[in-house]
Amino acid sequence: MAMRRRWLGAQVVLVATALGAPDAAASQCDEPGAAWLMCEDFEQGGLGWESWYAQSPWVECDGCPNGVNNPDRIALDDGEAHDGAYSLLTPGTSPQYLGGTLRYATCAGDTQQSGCELEGHDRLHFRTWVRLAADHDYVHHFIGIGGSRPDAYWDANGNAGCRPNGERWAGTRVDLNSDHELFFYTYHPDMNCDAGGYCSGAYAQQICDGCADRDMPCTDGLECCWGNHFNPEPPVVVPTETWTCLEMMMTINTPGVADGSMAFWVDDVLAHETGGLRFRDVPELQLNRAMLEHYIDVGDTDHPNRAWFDDVVVSTERIGCSASFDPGGSTGGDPDTGGDSEGSGDDGPGGGDSSDGGDGPGGGDGPSGDGDPSGEGGSADAGDPTAALDPDNPGGGDAGCGCRSDGRGAPGLVGISAFVFALRRRRRRILAP
Repeated sequence: MAMRRRWLGAQVVLVATALGAPDAAASQCDEPGAAWLMCEDFEQGGLGWESWYAQSPWVECDGCPNGVNNPDRIALDDGEAHDGAYSLLTPGTSPQYLGGTLRYATCAGDTQQSGCELEGHDRLHFRTWVRLAADHDYVHHFIGIGGSRPDAYWDANGNAGCRPNGERWAGTRVDLNSDHELFFYTYHPDMNCDAGGYCSGAYAQQICDGCADRDMPCTDGLECCWGNHFNPEPPVVVPTETWTCLEMMMTINTPGVADGSMAFWVDDVLAHETGGLRFRDVPELQLNRAMLEHYIDVGDTDHPNRAWFDDVVVSTERIGCSASFDPGGSTGGDPDTGGDSEGSGDDGPGGGDSSDGGDGPGGGDGPSGDGDPSGEGGSADAGDPTAALDPDNPGGGDAGCGCRSDGRGAPGLVGISAFVFALRRRRRRILAP
């Protein structure tokens, strides 16, 4: 893969040097790993949201109506950073305390935009540093990996509530609950789904009708499928008020063999892995998405839940938390091991090491949810017609996350023009085919 770089002109460096501007701290994005597909350190934040987003690798944004960010939902922040001067902040100060989302896709060629032709992979790693505010207590969905067929970009969206058919899409995410415990929230063809009770009558029929429209009919009768939970034991908790390194991995299975796997690491320590999963039945279905998300649905919380993200990398191999990290050939999630943890969830019987962790009806995860690489409800901006069917149960399925690490960024440039301020920062790197 070739790397597209936005280099500074020599004259800009000379101007910055003449003005006495200090160098920003070295970034991993300056020397990316050979397997890295994207690196984002948000250090072009001085350009302002619109200019920054236009040159960034992100292809979709929730909280950015008409391409302009709603700063109460998602913003570039120069007051808190893991490294350097900028990070991404989801303030949660909008009405109903909604968060925001950025999505990356492995677009083929040089064009990074939604709807692109995709380049697929059998394994993806996704790393971010994250910091939660002291009063943070809940997030509906967090970070994820997923995919669709290369020529069917939009098939990865709006699939929540449906049992995957092994051909349309695949996805998992690492979520965190109100106690900040991490767990996998996963859709797969052999998942456990709810039937009866709330999942009956007109509500269940609407779910199944929507799924049938997406070539995923309810072949075993009316059912409501919400992501199954795969939980570490003992629980892994993300601390607040400190920067934590979180890396997740998904390996899609060989068609016809249940050898798919997942793993996540907290500060380079393997926290959870599970295998023996079937995600696909056709080789065309591959992994090609990563989502940086702090998704808060209506009714999830009663106050802002601030979270910061920084130094994000997507790769086909282990990434690690530091520039000196040596993966040593380890990828985690051995597809031959099968599940190694016992799942727990709120609804339905267990099944091996997963259970229906169903977010419940009306939790923003209906089959018409918007733009989400693992098929979730996406932004509340788009609305969810299933959500109104059960106003007494807004969802709020258990989620989880657990990480740790300190590290405050170097001071920003002081006393120079905004032009030099923006250009002298570290450059974000995009790796493209």
